[in-house]
Amino acid sequence: MLLSLLLIIPIIGIFIISNLKAYSVGSSLIEAENTQKIKVIALVTASVNMILSFVVYVFFNSSSNQYQFVQEHYNIQSFDIYLGVDGISIYFVLLTT
Repeated sequence: MLLSLLLIIPIIGIFIISNLKAYSVGSSLIEAENTQKIKVIALVTASVNMILSFVVYVFFNSSSNQYQFVQEHYNIQSFDIYLGVDGISIYFVLLTT
């Protein structure tokens, strides 16, 4: 579930920000308010994503050589989606957040 959240949270932030930009009016005061809201939403989204990646890193067992936090999604029949973290990809998870 944690790896899915690491993928879903930025997408939610993108949808919120795109809806704010879509409803902006030509006034510079309203654009300044929207700019501030966009910055806050982006900061909150990035912070939550960073905290989740640290949680994944803390609970990662480095003595195991198998995939951890494995998730299998069969929602779409033509796609079988597998998520998992191994020894080197845990550092890439931290690097990308």
